[in-house]
Amino acid sequence: MTFQEMTQPIRVRIYWLAAAIAIFLAVSALFAADYPTSLLALLLGALLFANGWISQQQVAPDDRHPHILAHLVVGFLAAVTLVSFIFAPNLAEPWCYLFPLIVFLIYRVRVASTLTAAYSVLVMFSLIQFYDRPAKVQIFFTFLLCLALTLAFVYLREIKERQLKPLRRTDSLTLASNREYLSQDLDKEIQRSEREGTDLTVLALALDPGCLTDLPENQLDLLLNRLGRTLHENLRLFDSYYRYNQTEFVVILPHTNTRGAMKTAEKLRLRCKQQLSKEDRPVTVSLGIVDLNVGDDSESLIRQAHQALSLAQSRGSNQTCSHVELEQAEDAAHD
Repeated sequence: MTFQEMTQPIRVRIYWLAAAIAIFLAVSALFAADYPTSLLALLLGALLFANGWISQQQVAPDDRHPHILAHLVVGFLAAVTLVSFIFAPNLAEPWCYLFPLIVFLIYRVRVASTLTAAYSVLVMFSLIQFYDRPAKVQIFFTFLLCLALTLAFVYLREIKERQLKPLRRTDSLTLASNREYLSQDLDKEIQRSEREGTDLTVLALALDPGCLTDLPENQLDLLLNRLGRTLHENLRLFDSYYRYNQTEFVVILPHTNTRGAMKTAEKLRLRCKQQLSKEDRPVTVSLGIVDLNVGDDSESLIRQAHQALSLAQSRGSNQTCSHVELEQAEDAAHD
């Protein structure tokens, strides 16, 4: 399970809690006949609630590419507070205390730090230009306190992430190892194979595109879960498999030559069709096979395995292709 998946429920709760506070502020301002503040707070609450709903619906959240509504929350908060500093004091400038917390909630540390630093400079400039000394000092030190508390929470979050990183080797949906471990594990197997003089083969396996047409996201998750279990049940204890992207896997087969890998690939192909298909929707996989040759490294083996997989899928669904067939196809194309 990734760190984003682990923290997703917390993010959703934070969004909804912030939305509830913003709506409460809107109602309070409405009773006080402060209609501009009420409208702004209501808009902020609606954006926060929409972000919470979207975060809840996401299967694999990715804080490298936040949803456009997340950008709107940050832009809205920055614009409203900075405009309030300059043109309408006491309208919304206290909301500036929320800006660092929300930015670090949405973005990665480097991006959030850059945005917060730029925003802090603009806040300081606004205070110097448009505020008298007592109000200036009060807002300045309150903002610094909120910023310090936010950075402390972020620091603790980063420490927690580093502590949990060794425990997040396995993808919770498919039971496969995460992609970030593939290259280093394959490099170790290559070194062992070269040191001991044993064979090594790599498979690239993917669900055929025709099986995914009009497939709802929740059913795709169930299908991937069953596919991961099928791989787990039909591979040897010392084989390893990795989720390469959403519907592709890479399998490392130590002590296995091309002929043995073809048998394993055919076994997996048939088992997947048998165990994953339903009466109304047949499910098939295709596989690409490559064995270790002199000069190969982890990147070249993965690349060749995917090239063989692409050739297998170009021939139709439910196919297996080895690197030997790939070389023959390339030679024929050159001729």
